[in-house]
Amino acid sequence: MAAVKTRKTRREPATPAKRGTGVQLGSDVARNMIMFGATRVFVTKGFRAVSVEDLLEAGQVSRRTFYRFFKSKDDVALAMYTLGTSSLVESVRRAIAKDQDLLGQLERCIDIHLSNAQQMGRLVYVLGGEAQSLESPLYARRIEVHDMLVDMFKTEASTVDPLLIRALVIALEQITRVVLQEGDEGRRVTPAAIARARAVMLRIATGTVAGHGARVSPMPTL
Repeated sequence: MAAVKTRKTRREPATPAKRGTGVQLGSDVARNMIMFGATRVFVTKGFRAVSVEDLLEAGQVSRRTFYRFFKSKDDVALAMYTLGTSSLVESVRRAIAKDQDLLGQLERCIDIHLSNAQQMGRLVYVLGGEAQSLESPLYARRIEVHDMLVDMFKTEASTVDPLLIRALVIALEQITRVVLQEGDEGRRVTPAAIARARAVMLRIATGTVAGHGARVSPMPTL
């Protein structure tokens, strides 16, 4: 009896999955992938319009991997905001340690804050705006950062009321937000806008602390 030849059916290659490789990612790698992807999404879409699905797509991770590290979109935003503000606070701490004069310290703080806003404009606008809402999980961290900045300017010899320093910190925060708002919500922040904010903030700081005399910054004009 002749052997019956069987025809092999050609199988089409499977479509690769959009997310996940089947390889267990290291904790640092996976977490960084999620946060890096979230940065792009928040910058593009803002905060409120972003979903967890957007974060999975941007980070190229599976849902299971995402929930190994974060409970929600808010949790990712808080981690990013904490990382950014920790870097900002540490930069201020190092800078003011080089100057024992209060006005000099305030000037350094202003410059670092504005430089950060210029470099990270859109992300600062998005997360900073979210942090101003009382209902946001970022709000408590924002107040914690205020406390840390105020504490930096406390010395045994200082007689300045800490509430005054807090007022200057809030003024700097809000002036920066106005600059970002006017710069297409942080997308296009110009050096001229930063210089303008610096002049205004120096006038407020020096006028508040020095009161009068040669150390008061000139009145900003148009």
